[in-house]
Amino acid sequence: MKRIWLCAGVLSLCGMSVIAENEALEPYVASSESSSGSAGLGLEVTTYAPGSDPAQFRWPTHMAFGSGNQEIVSDLKNSRFVFRDSPGAPFQISPVSLRGPHSVVYNPADRLYYANDTENHRIIAFANLSSGTIMAQTSNIAGIPLKRPHDIVLDPATGWIYAINSNSGHVFRFTAIGENESAISVPVQGYARALTFANGKLYAIGSAKGRIVEILDWDTPTFTIYDSFDPTGCRGPAGSWTKTGLVLNDAEFFDGFWYATSYFTKQYACGTDPDEHKFIRFRKLGDLVTGNWTDLSSLVPRGMTPYYLTTKGDKLYLAIFNHELPGSGDSILQFTSFKTPSSPAKNK
Repeated sequence: MKRIWLCAGVLSLCGMSVIAENEALEPYVASSESSSGSAGLGLEVTTYAPGSDPAQFRWPTHMAFGSGNQEIVSDLKNSRFVFRDSPGAPFQISPVSLRGPHSVVYNPADRLYYANDTENHRIIAFANLSSGTIMAQTSNIAGIPLKRPHDIVLDPATGWIYAINSNSGHVFRFTAIGENESAISVPVQGYARALTFANGKLYAIGSAKGRIVEILDWDTPTFTIYDSFDPTGCRGPAGSWTKTGLVLNDAEFFDGFWYATSYFTKQYACGTDPDEHKFIRFRKLGDLVTGNWTDLSSLVPRGMTPYYLTTKGDKLYLAIFNHELPGSGDSILQFTSFKTPSSPAKNK
């Protein structure tokens, strides 16, 4: 049986082979680990940016780091990068011409920034955020057209740069624009938003399927697929836990845990709760498959969509935005882990 959700012009297709159309979902507890607060989870969370800075983000999607202590925010709805040379400095607006950028990465090898200019269907390279000069650009890689490229990441060990097409499932690899280009088709099965490097391995994040694909070998290519636990059998570009299951925006490994975000929002939730399971963590990828995760959604303000994750040193950064009211609470959160004291043993 298939079920179709339609609300406010939003369409999701559900293959309901297990759950009948009028059957209620049973309450699901993802983990026995306490989620009563950030301290109980061994996390300290703060609103890192913009803070007291007058800069106003509208759908920030990504936090990146340049040379030294430079910080860069991809400010999607404002079609710009904002940056500062150190955490205490004021944000500046980059004059680089963009339309709907999602992320940027700095390559120390050639001292260039590489960014996906999503709505212009291109990837660009530039040397200075304070200048509007674009050093190189391309609308195709390895002969494959770029169509709304979303994420871009660097393997610091090899110098390879990777990018992803959001709809086609193509992942691209190159060392500079026009150099050593290749592409593979990754089985993300639908819309895909992100790439991530963890422990020297590359992963593609399949959004619609709630899937993480580990790319084992580029040349073959071969993969290991991790499909998230999903009691709904539904898929869509966004949704809620009870409507679609996870709709992954990103996944990042930090301090012994995987952290993952989902595109849950009121508009796509169709009357269900968009705030549960939108931000989760788990020990290993197999836990994603079995549903053995901890719901961290209480650490993200209600009504906010968590997007890309970034790590630097002992900090984890998360871009969040208000899907329905861009600019209302849009910010970068910072998470710092700390060890919680062990609970005393109980007398038997």
